[in-house]
Amino acid sequence: MKRILTVTMLTLASTSAMAASETYQATVTALTEPTITEVAALNFGSIVPTATSSCNMDATGTVTGECDVSDVNILIGEVSLTDLTANTALTVTVSGSSSANLTFDADWDVNSAGTGNADGIADSIATNITVDGSGTTITLDVYGDITVDTGLTSGNSYTVDYTVDVVFQ
Repeated sequence: MKRILTVTMLTLASTSAMAASETYQATVTALTEPTITEVAALNFGSIVPTATSSCNMDATGTVTGECDVSDVNILIGEVSLTDLTANTALTVTVSGSSSANLTFDADWDVNSAGTGNADGIADSIATNITVDGSGTTITLDVYGDITVDTGLTSGNSYTVDYTVDVVFQ
């Protein structure tokens, strides 16, 4: 009996090993989505209302072609990207479009702290930008080419969209 009790005690001692287990969580916070705001509305001024008329605006806001160069409404477009996370890599794309009467082919610059890209970035070209270490607002200047696709009614205003896309790399 003593032997059975000893074997039983050894069995219990060897199968009840001491162990511990705990579950913990891994945490991540999603980056803040940038806020895109139109600061200045792009305006080519006045254009000849016939089909195929076209106008170019350069990076300085100067228009050439069949636009009235003396129109006081001419204004380069300006878009700001705010609520940026420092040192974050972004891809920015600016794309023109067509409406019932117009086609807009966008060109644009990254114009932060007064420094622009003189060469411009072409319509729909994705461009990589890294936010600086302090998360400074990034400003985009938008300009390009506008073409009349179908005749316009004299004296009326017409619009055509452009899109600014910002995605995390």
